[in-house]
Amino acid sequence: MPSTFLTPGTRSTARSVDGWRIGPFGLDVANRDLSCAVHVSLERWVKRTLGSIDHEQRVADIATDLFDVVGDLHQLDAADLRLLRWASIVHDVGRAVCDDTHPEQGAKLLRSERSLPLLPAERRHLVYLTLYHRGKVPSPGRDDVLSAGDDHERLYRTLALLRAADGLDNRDLGGKFHAPPRVVFGLTRRSALRANTLHVTCYLDQDSAKARRVYSRRKKFRLLEEVLSCQIAPTVIVAGSGKSVA
Repeated sequence: MPSTFLTPGTRSTARSVDGWRIGPFGLDVANRDLSCAVHVSLERWVKRTLGSIDHEQRVADIATDLFDVVGDLHQLDAADLRLLRWASIVHDVGRAVCDDTHPEQGAKLLRSERSLPLLPAERRHLVYLTLYHRGKVPSPGRDDVLSAGDDHERLYRTLALLRAADGLDNRDLGGKFHAPPRVVFGLTRRSALRANTLHVTCYLDQDSAKARRVYSRRKKFRLLEEVLSCQIAPTVIVAGSGKSVA
């Protein structure tokens, strides 16, 4: 059965689309981020506001790997990935105001921060992705953020990728490990008897009951399963111990 697997750091480049280098698994984004005034401005703003963007950068990398592996399923393009990476950087900025209501607070900050070099549509899309990266998500076209001319279905799929990536890097747990958990994705293609299955394996350097519980939680993948019409199978493995939780 055909499968696609991606371990972080295995991307290679082949061609260019809208300034992004596209390869077998997707995009070499590091150089693009450095040359993108918007991305740099967002990183600087969030770092000034939160003090650190370690979690945000890890979420951006996880989101990119996920985007690459399920590319045949989400039908998004390089512009959507650029927006996804921007959203990964800003999604938690509201924690500077209140942890409990940070999606709403982050949306307010994005609306009011006029120093950011964002077009009106880009700002609106980031507000949408930030506001709904946690909690209940309205059906496409039922939110109070996007305009009638926005591609609601496309942004809904981008949101699903953001929510899954964010769930695979826990801000609190990340600081308790010598290295952040390593996430590996594998996509098993549809057959006559089985649906597409996205395998998500999270490798922990140190054992932790909370980490195993958090990273094997299926709730964070529900929207992604819906938009990709696939099954998601999370597994947590503790390095050197052979322990796994599915």
